[in-house]
Amino acid sequence: MKIYIISICFMLYAFVAIAQNKGSIIGTVIDKETGKSLPNTEVLILETSQGSVVSKNGAFEIKNIKSGIYTIQFHALGYVTETLSNIKVVAGKKTQIKFSMKTKNIKLNEITISATKIEKNIDKIGSPVYVMGIKELERTEGRNIEEALIRVPGVFTEDRYHNETNIVSFRGVGLHTHVTSGILVLVDGVSLTEAMGRTDFEGIDMENAEKIEILKGPVSALYGPNGITGVMNIVEKIPKEGFHGKAKASYGSYNTTTFSGNINGGKNGFTYLVKGKYFNTDGYLDRSGSNSARVGLKLIQQFDNTGKLQFTADYVETDMDLPGTLDREQFDDMSTEASNLFAGYEREFLRTNLVYTQSFGEQINLFTNLYYRKSNEEGFYADYALSKGDLSSLGGEIRSQFKHELFGKKNSIIVGFSMLNEKNDDETFRRDTDTGELGALSSTGDSNYNMFGAYIEDEFMLTDKLAINLGVRYDLVNYDWTDNLNEGEYNTSASTSISSFSPKFGFAYNPTESLTVFGNIARGFRPPQISQLFVGSSYGGIANPDLKPEYLNNYELGVRGDVNNKLIYQASFYMMNFTDQISSEIIPEIDPDIPIYQNIGKTKHSGMETSLEYHFTKQFNIYSNYSYLNARFNDSPDYGDNTLRKTPHNMFNTGLSYRFKFGLTASLDYKFIDKYYMDNEEAMEYEGYSLVNLKLMYKRNGFMASVAVNNLFDTNYATYAYASEVYDRVTRQTYWVDKYIPGWPVNLNTSISYNF
Repeated sequence: MKIYIISICFMLYAFVAIAQNKGSIIGTVIDKETGKSLPNTEVLILETSQGSVVSKNGAFEIKNIKSGIYTIQFHALGYVTETLSNIKVVAGKKTQIKFSMKTKNIKLNEITISATKIEKNIDKIGSPVYVMGIKELERTEGRNIEEALIRVPGVFTEDRYHNETNIVSFRGVGLHTHVTSGILVLVDGVSLTEAMGRTDFEGIDMENAEKIEILKGPVSALYGPNGITGVMNIVEKIPKEGFHGKAKASYGSYNTTTFSGNINGGKNGFTYLVKGKYFNTDGYLDRSGSNSARVGLKLIQQFDNTGKLQFTADYVETDMDLPGTLDREQFDDMSTEASNLFAGYEREFLRTNLVYTQSFGEQINLFTNLYYRKSNEEGFYADYALSKGDLSSLGGEIRSQFKHELFGKKNSIIVGFSMLNEKNDDETFRRDTDTGELGALSSTGDSNYNMFGAYIEDEFMLTDKLAINLGVRYDLVNYDWTDNLNEGEYNTSASTSISSFSPKFGFAYNPTESLTVFGNIARGFRPPQISQLFVGSSYGGIANPDLKPEYLNNYELGVRGDVNNKLIYQASFYMMNFTDQISSEIIPEIDPDIPIYQNIGKTKHSGMETSLEYHFTKQFNIYSNYSYLNARFNDSPDYGDNTLRKTPHNMFNTGLSYRFKFGLTASLDYKFIDKYYMDNEEAMEYEGYSLVNLKLMYKRNGFMASVAVNNLFDTNYATYAYASEVYDRVTRQTYWVDKYIPGWPVNLNTSISYNF
């Protein structure tokens, strides 16, 4: 027993002696200009790799440091990384320091994006690129994707019910459908878009988004189907070591309520993020209420400096009523009457994703991922039917990057393979439009979609100032549809396959550090959906098994850069030639009431997009963007050279923001949408609209409070305007009807949050 006591005493004495031979560094970190503390700043001793994170009151402490002279590095997002040399640590004492940091003006050519599958500097990309950082996203407060995209030219959105769902179009493509299509949407580089091309933005956590990257033009050479007009990558926040969190509450017009929060932290290379959100609104129209609840998890394990394993999971429940449309008289009178009595849907959505990255020296990088998505949905967009669907997706990718020199110049090759299997069990019932009672099955079946893709891309520095990009991808898509309702000659069961090569050439020339001239020639393709080929619906259109894929050839030339790092600009001119674009159109000879899916021939989308951002000071900046679009048919037998519906020629956004030194930021945004045709026959036209939004946000020491006034001048505008021909069986004549979904009148939203 005495031996144990003596041993313990000896160990305690040894620990005390060791502790006495070590010292510590304590201090504070502040903003050099404002004098405010800078929480979450990383403090690192370069010689020993010991470090700490600055607390919310601006203080830090690094313990158990051997006596000696050290160099301390300070790193914070948005600030210049700096070092402090000759810091002396004395055993048994605390060395106190105070350090101030300068804000960093990031040069345009220093910005990197990962929507290109590997991180690239913007000055090496041969396509238009737009990046919304954390400051721009904070202004939206995670409400929906539309507000985040106001700084991007050439984006047409339909925020039909002012909730978390949106329909988004780039360059006038995809708005002939009722969902976002033609744009590939990624979260942390992994596809959220379904195989059939649909993207549901309620599956995206805008509250925890740190950056949004947008790459315009076809991306089929890298990603295969669906991204025919561009890719959008939502980069979520990475949890930091320690313990942190955020709680937020919002309340606004029409009982719009949001509660959200997260906790994150970790140590020794392992970090975690747990998050949740609840959203509810009564809506402006009758029967336009919706609510959603989500939870999410992110786990990251860093292996040394070369490998990383990341797992994410998100679960979302959504319940939404769909009030239908208004006629012109109701719209002008600002009626809130719902034309639907029962339409709406309930949806459950689960997304999981496992990513492993590994670097082998500086020459080879490996990326692998495996993802699984599942959604259950019940509902319909009109009163006369109810659908039940069970969709599951399993996909993955493996790719490698090889860096080497070719003819004495830098060269980078990416080789990758991807696969996706998507299964859907669906059944649709007829429904009585007066009582809502379900009737007989109108469709039921199982669909199976398999896609395999292989691609290679080479980026070669032809000179120190000229980067050449060459890529090609091969995709094979197999469809299987089993009709579980009809028998004999009426059974629609079928299988087919489609394959495609998607090449791309791009260049980026940098005559100076602040100027890039870029261009590309690329091909994109989008295969038809199984529902368009074999199933059809009275709402979307009659099936057409003879549908061909949509192909798009894009030609683009542009310039971007900055002037003294204050004026940031980008301009591009493009021409997109479509072959066999798919649309649903009424063909009276086939069916006078229900449209049929068909390839509507060749169309041409040409235009220009410009964006400017000017920083007068660190507190005051303005932005503006303008796009011109001319989207027309090419000698269509039905439409001649008419303009495509819902493609306004002119769109313009501008805004300004000013940050006061005491923590208040005021911002004002203006949005203009030009008139556009509501149908492809140019029979009816919507006059367009202008909107002004105002927002005040106060931030100090982790606390935030905001007030937003949307549609400041109470404009009566339509977020959805559509016209079609209707056949009257009594008079045996057709006539035009126009339909509208109004945007919200002037409305208010207030928020309060706290970061710790």
